[in-house]
Amino acid sequence: MRNKSRIGTVVNCVWLSLCLALAVMAAAPRTGSADIPELPMADGSGDTPELIVDLVPAAATAKAGKVKLSSLRGKVVLLDMFRSTCAHCEHHAPHIVELYKNYRQRGFTVLGLATDDKNDPTAVKGLKSFLAKHKINYPVAYVTTEVVAYYADPKNHGVPQMVLFGADGKMTLRKIGWGQTYDQLFRQTIEEQLAKLPAGKAAAAPAQSKSRK
Repeated sequence: MRNKSRIGTVVNCVWLSLCLALAVMAAAPRTGSADIPELPMADGSGDTPELIVDLVPAAATAKAGKVKLSSLRGKVVLLDMFRSTCAHCEHHAPHIVELYKNYRQRGFTVLGLATDDKNDPTAVKGLKSFLAKHKINYPVAYVTTEVVAYYADPKNHGVPQMVLFGADGKMTLRKIGWGQTYDQLFRQTIEEQLAKLPAGKAAAAPAQSKSRK
């Protein structure tokens, strides 16, 4: 009788554990269309909190501005995470500048997100030299851990890493590294997303001085 009682107890424990596991699985978020990373909603609603980044000052005497990522929603947006000392970033930078040049008047914008240490004067100087060398005229800010957590590939935080959002605020493309196939893919996807914008809607990028020193 004792053995039967012990077996019954074990069976009940296993059954309860199985039920608990199934309940946890049911409550856990699932990967699907609802889990695609999004830019914060402009009105503050939604699941993505407001994310604010510090702009790289355009000049030594300029005050650092800030950009709210919610201000980009409604545009076709490319978040370009890079590091000025990265060889691949050196190669891909001119292509991002070209994309911005070709599509900015149609509602496309770029926000560069540098992973350089903003508290290291040498790193800041190197970053500004990088921006000047490649004639980068779109806004560039310093990346934050929150931005990485929400938008970077969860398994690979390597750079360059480009994340493209449609006008609906949802991520449509994310790639790490650069190559000719990526250039073609981004152009095609940007064209597709721009075609979804309301007619005549041109999205201006956040204001930034043209000169950097």
